[in-house]
Amino acid sequence: MSAPSENKKARPDNLLFHSHIEICRILQMLAHERCHIVAEIGEHLSFKAFILALDLPHGRFTTTFSSNKEANGALLAFPDSVEFTASDSQGLLYSFEASSPEETQIDGQPAIHFNLPKSLLLHNRREHKRIPTTNELSLRCVADAEGFMPFESHVTDVSHDGLGMLIYDLGINLEQGAILKGSRIITPKGEAVTADLELRHISTAQLPDGTTANRAGFRFIQTPGEISQLIALFIQNMDKK
Repeated sequence: MSAPSENKKARPDNLLFHSHIEICRILQMLAHERCHIVAEIGEHLSFKAFILALDLPHGRFTTTFSSNKEANGALLAFPDSVEFTASDSQGLLYSFEASSPEETQIDGQPAIHFNLPKSLLLHNRREHKRIPTTNELSLRCVADAEGFMPFESHVTDVSHDGLGMLIYDLGINLEQGAILKGSRIITPKGEAVTADLELRHISTAQLPDGTTANRAGFRFIQTPGEISQLIALFIQNMDKK
């Protein structure tokens, strides 16, 4: 499994991902390549481990323990999120914050759960950059606007390959494979991007305010001309800032 683009030369120096889909792809790639992820705990301890697995339904990923026992104990007792860095087989550098470490076991071996990061920075340069923290992006969407049952929803993700995530009320019953005709996604500037969406999988999710909603992965049936504008909201080129 690879990071979002196969062509290293085509990548900008720095990309900031808020896309959950892309972040999970990158973490899965780091796990597949057995890349070390490293976090500095306090001033003197370094936690170095491998990613073992991603638990998408629970929004977590799992790592091995570090060979440094003191670092393991310090990390599990650390009150704040920690910042990990990792390099892949192409020499690209990634950094991301992870929180809520919790000791667990996988196949009888000790391991540590973390909450999935909300953002991830890809950069080629050696200098260490701090990840900007922002609120989770949510775009208003009038789903099925040209169909039989228009309803209010929110798009919370759009990835490089035109996949996305839709959040909507529990009272709306839709099936996998449903086509939402002429759905209108409203950008922060108030412009509308119109496209047909095909629902790929549906589950329930707990929102930041504690309420529960339906969550559906979707793909664009026809790629809208403004797709790059939507992608740029979730995957930002930091060198253009």
